[in-house]
Amino acid sequence: MNKKWILAATALLVLLSGGYYYFFAGSKKEKFVYQQLNVKRGNLNVFVRATGSVQPKNRLEIKPPIAGRIESVLVEEGNVVSKGKMLAWMSSTERAALLDAARAKGANELKEWEDLYKPTPVLAPLRGLVIANNIRPGQTVTQQDILYVLSDSLIVQAKVDETDLSRIKKGQKAMLTIDSFPGEAIRGEVSHIAYEAVTENNVTVYTVDINPLSHPEFLRSGMSSTVDFIFAEEKDVLVVPNESVFQENGKNFVWVKKGKDSEKYVPQEVTLGISDDSYTHLKSGLEEGEVFYLKKQIQKQKPAANSGGPFSTPRIPRR
Repeated sequence: MNKKWILAATALLVLLSGGYYYFFAGSKKEKFVYQQLNVKRGNLNVFVRATGSVQPKNRLEIKPPIAGRIESVLVEEGNVVSKGKMLAWMSSTERAALLDAARAKGANELKEWEDLYKPTPVLAPLRGLVIANNIRPGQTVTQQDILYVLSDSLIVQAKVDETDLSRIKKGQKAMLTIDSFPGEAIRGEVSHIAYEAVTENNVTVYTVDINPLSHPEFLRSGMSSTVDFIFAEEKDVLVVPNESVFQENGKNFVWVKKGKDSEKYVPQEVTLGISDDSYTHLKSGLEEGEVFYLKKQIQKQKPAANSGGPFSTPRIPRR
């Protein structure tokens, strides 16, 4: 008998526990809070992001006109030189040998040979920036050695996925952020879009050239960069946070109070424009400074069958 009573009591306890959960815990309503916000003005930039690197637009390697020895170096990396600018002086192999022999005989002998046998200049063939200097005085060089590397300007080359290429046009604005100088954004402009694709890591990409509209001193060839191609831009427009907007039946809504002193919240239809990562352009439905609300769920509950109205699930619009 005792065993039967124990089994019966256990079964009753299980039934009571299940009943409590069903009628109390299971039927507990979802709880929300409404955060008050105001319609404000702001700027929106919608962009395609890609990675790139700083490269010379036109790279020119300068080699010595003769084999011999470098006597003096007149420019260094970072210098801007004009066409015809003298970059270095050098001696041919024969002149270097004669000067060394004359130097052993004394200063007067050396000066006589220096006046008689002039050095050979190394000249810049175009105006540009010296991005590499590979020589020092006294260095022996051949006609195959690269003395300097010049660039007429520096550009950023970005690799753009083929799925994003339709949103990039020649002349389009871009923002360039050099990875080693994240706080120094540079405005740029698309100058060229490659016609031939390349495959990198099994992804088809196109090379896009961007001309920086300014060339800060820190800019160096080979630097890594993040490129934001701006394909939509609006300034001083009404904006609302993306998370405050939800959709139902193809329309957009935000939450407002039914009356000024009411505690009841109702959906207000709004018309929207472009969106960036944080905000969406509010075209109509609310005025600047007007109050609306962000609905936040504060307690996760098991949804009850056939519950919730047409505005029960907030969602961020995908635009």
